[in-house]
Amino acid sequence: MKLLLIFAATLTVVLSGSVDPSLTKGVDLGLNTVAILELPQIVGQLETNQALQTLFGDAKVATLVATLKGLTSAAQAPFVSIAASLGLEIEQYWISNVILVKGLTLEKLDTLSKTPGEFILRKQHIVTIDHIRSGREEISNNLTVQNPQWGVAKIRAPEAWNLTTGENAVVGFIDTGVNIGHVALSDGYAGAWMDPYYNTPTPTDVQGHGSFIAGIVVVRANGIGVAPGAQYIACRGMNNQGSGTEAALIQCAEFMVTATPRPQVVPNAWGGASGAWFEPIISAWRSAGIIPLFAIGNSGPNCGTISAPGSHASVIGAAATSDTDAVATFSSRGPGAGGVLKPDFAAPGSNILSAGTGAGNYVTMSGNGAVWTFFNRSVVRFSTK
Repeated sequence: MKLLLIFAATLTVVLSGSVDPSLTKGVDLGLNTVAILELPQIVGQLETNQALQTLFGDAKVATLVATLKGLTSAAQAPFVSIAASLGLEIEQYWISNVILVKGLTLEKLDTLSKTPGEFILRKQHIVTIDHIRSGREEISNNLTVQNPQWGVAKIRAPEAWNLTTGENAVVGFIDTGVNIGHVALSDGYAGAWMDPYYNTPTPTDVQGHGSFIAGIVVVRANGIGVAPGAQYIACRGMNNQGSGTEAALIQCAEFMVTATPRPQVVPNAWGGASGAWFEPIISAWRSAGIIPLFAIGNSGPNCGTISAPGSHASVIGAAATSDTDAVATFSSRGPGAGGVLKPDFAAPGSNILSAGTGAGNYVTMSGNGAVWTFFNRSVVRFSTK
């Protein structure tokens, strides 16, 4: 009898959820009314899905999305029902099997936490853009440069332009937005945009980081863009202050999979959230044929300063170099999560010229976020073959 009770207690622990104590404290103090309900990930089930293994392109992505939606809907159903009975507002996400819960009180949190099943109730992660580590210099609107910028020349992009400038390639940006009003950023826009924060109908960028990053890839003037023939889509993952919520980033991640056109590569110049919460998204992107790139952060020069998600083995993490090919002092260093060797790649990231927030101005900045845009050149070249 005693053995049976011990077994039953163990089984209960396995099948019950958990609540992050910091969330409980925040709700109790009135500091938090929003939480993430994280369920066991189901992306791994896709690896054994026979239908997916025989499909390619749009057909595969459509089946992937339908499968994920079906699996997550079933897994989330009990929690959706309880949340509705408590009058809680929720947002369901299929790419990572989580639910955003709004309107929590201590009593409602306690009731929701008693829902049978395996789950974690926690605060949502907040990330930030990779802020520039050395000066931001405004350049005249009347800039006219004939030769490629130093970083473009360093990676020998002009030699590749004899084969392709990125035609037929689409790049997806998740950042502070893109300044579609800039003369050098309007031509490459492919027409797909999402804004979880302000619901703007077309791309905008008050902060400027997203425009700077996008410009290094697609700007078609002044020798700036490494793939000036490529097109881009964008989603505002970070607000006008440069910080992003987990919920907004998940919405952007889903958008990248379902958008028309769909990008072949999604470079990301943000980080800082600990844990593996973005791993299911990376797996889904890879299944959809999207290559994930991440900056590793601007917290160098000490070892062990790399930030997630760029620290994880499943993504390509890039470090910054100067015009002498030396690793930039500000660039973060590995190792990555679990001791994995990082960074995977290094490219120009110091004193980089790109588009500003005006109609035709340019800025020079330094930071790790610029790096993967140069690596992006290699990916875009491969994607157009």
